[in-house]
Amino acid sequence: MPRTRSRKKKSKQQQTLRPNHKLPPELITEIFEYLWGGILDEPVYESETPNAIDIHFSPERSDLFRVSMVCSVWRQIAVPRIWQKVMFQLDAERDWEKLFQWLIQEGYGEYVRQIHIEYDYDPKQNETEFTLAEKLKGIVKFAETIPSMHTFAVRFNSSTLDHISDDLPPVMNTFFSDISESCQSVRRVKIHTSGLRGPNKDDTLYLPSVSNIISMVTGTVREVDLMMHVANQETIGALRDCKRIDRALVHCCSWGDTPGDFFTLLTSWKYIKNLQIEPPHNMDFNWEETYSKSLQYLADNCGEQLEELWMPLREEDQKLFCNLVEHTPNLKVLALEGREFANDGHFLDVVARATPHLNYIHLSYFPAVTGKDVRVINWDQLMDVNIMGCDELEKNPTFFDRVKEDHCSQLNIHIYDLEGNVIEER
Repeated sequence: MPRTRSRKKKSKQQQTLRPNHKLPPELITEIFEYLWGGILDEPVYESETPNAIDIHFSPERSDLFRVSMVCSVWRQIAVPRIWQKVMFQLDAERDWEKLFQWLIQEGYGEYVRQIHIEYDYDPKQNETEFTLAEKLKGIVKFAETIPSMHTFAVRFNSSTLDHISDDLPPVMNTFFSDISESCQSVRRVKIHTSGLRGPNKDDTLYLPSVSNIISMVTGTVREVDLMMHVANQETIGALRDCKRIDRALVHCCSWGDTPGDFFTLLTSWKYIKNLQIEPPHNMDFNWEETYSKSLQYLADNCGEQLEELWMPLREEDQKLFCNLVEHTPNLKVLALEGREFANDGHFLDVVARATPHLNYIHLSYFPAVTGKDVRVINWDQLMDVNIMGCDELEKNPTFFDRVKEDHCSQLNIHIYDLEGNVIEER
């Protein structure tokens, strides 16, 4: 039956008694940050931050998107988290002009902290200089509405053996020049290609200079993700002036003719806490000399402040590595990749003794390391262990069952095959 009495407007006190108003904003914020996967403005790994465009247009709504529709109070808390990161996948089929107009009209730039750009080069898509330029202009216009961008990342991929057309680098240079004004507060810079990463520079994609962006953020940038073969001398010089960098991921796919560039950058970053080094695919004398010198420099100058190390380990460098670990009492994360490593895991004795705060360890390509070698590790303090390409360890998986039973039942242990697929979780 239809209501016969008129509906009276509820008082403000009655409105606040609704279930969605009973929780204090601080608790709602914590719940929403759990749903989102990170604290607002906290520097997290980019893979942990969802893409806002995907969240908004996906037919399967995320939990955080759903709660943002409950009421205006929840929306005010949820929307800034949803729109933390925007990724533009330029090869995707979209009405790009309409997308950029919508983003600007809705004012989402107010909340954006991270802009990521991905471009899969494929000549079959018939991408032209004009169509790419239009997309990049839209990104620049949207970036102008972002008051505080913390992360700027560009990654190019290639599906063929061809290079990006010669007429595209000028378009990219114009883009980098135009967007640099919006990057003055950037803390994270990513200069990356993937796909073709051979030892010869002619076998890789070429990303034009981004030194004009980096020169704008020398006082603010804290993190850089760099592939050495796409950085020219102007970029190296600008990165050298970024004195406040504390997290660096350096991919040395090819040293080229300037093997000293990496060491120059390393010695310029006095506050480095998190260092990830990916060595060249083909190691030569220049690599060996520069890498050994780098290990000694880190031990002498950065040991007390280092918290995360991701690096290769050769048998010849065991002594230098152990010396470095002896000087890193605050190390929390250690990821090692064996390079022609046929010996046992004696170095793990030093790791166990010198790293009282270690909570994550990753070992890959150490075929001779056994349960006896890793038994010395302080398992009680660890939270995650990843094992890949460690043949002797993988032959005795029950060892990890005993570790969990004797030390820490909450320990996460992942064993991978050589292709990176999880074959066991314990």
